[in-house]
Amino acid sequence: MSTLRRIGIAAVVPLVLVVGGCSAVGASQPAAGTAEQANGRAADVTAEDSSVPQAKPGEGGGYSGTVQVQIARTASVGLTVSDVEAAATKLRALATAMGGVVTTENLVSRVDAKGISIPTSTMVISVPSDRLDSTLEQLKSMGTITSRVISSDDVTTQVADVASRVKALEGSIARLNELSKKAGSITELTQLEAELSSRIEERDSLLAQQKALAGRVAQSPITISLQTPEAVVEAETPGFLAGLAAGWNALVTSSRVLLTIVGAVLPFLVLVAAIGIPVAIWRRRRARRVPATVEPVAKASASTSPEAGE
Repeated sequence: MSTLRRIGIAAVVPLVLVVGGCSAVGASQPAAGTAEQANGRAADVTAEDSSVPQAKPGEGGGYSGTVQVQIARTASVGLTVSDVEAAATKLRALATAMGGVVTTENLVSRVDAKGISIPTSTMVISVPSDRLDSTLEQLKSMGTITSRVISSDDVTTQVADVASRVKALEGSIARLNELSKKAGSITELTQLEAELSSRIEERDSLLAQQKALAGRVAQSPITISLQTPEAVVEAETPGFLAGLAAGWNALVTSSRVLLTIVGAVLPFLVLVAAIGIPVAIWRRRRARRVPATVEPVAKASASTSPEAGE
């Protein structure tokens, strides 16, 4: 009989503990529900948007395989003209006529071995991409084209990928805004606002990339190097004459630098000489007088010594 009682008590005790534990959990659940609700809502949005889709043709990532091709084009042209400054003026007018702008202009003049000034210029004009070819044709009337390079970069995937990611982030931002309106506590609101700020920052960065890509597709920069026939001949002169001209230019430049240094130091040398020479003469005279004064004193000491008296 005692054995049966022991078995009964051993079975009842765990049952009581389980019931009490369930009651405690049920009583404390409303207090912890607010934080868990905030974590759950933020986690739901994060799970939905943690991986922003990377757009690829034919995979439903934001665009189909029939998306419009986006090409960014650039050009580089070498142009030989008789007058560099006049050609630069014509290029500025051409850019305006084509609906573009001059983004860079660099004019440099250098002196050749004969002392003649040779100007060269590098200009960059940006024109609408659909007018790139016509602008290059217009350049033929301004001088002799010595080189021309046209580059094309297919940015279709980048454009579509950025557009898809922006769309996904905008949907995520809208959902977070709705959840923020239903936030039940400060903790929940703080977590939702942190997620919202992170997505807005990422969305703004993608919008900047989208704008830059659109600019590359819409505008085509043309880099134009202007030079005179003399500059071309000098650049192509090989052998002994070219080396002699380069050496002479180096000698002239070195001489100018040396003379500039001498001219800068000369006033200080004059000042040092004006002060140092009199000081040196005075010290030399003083050095001569000291032995002449010491010799009589030595003789007088010798004559007054006891040994001399004896």
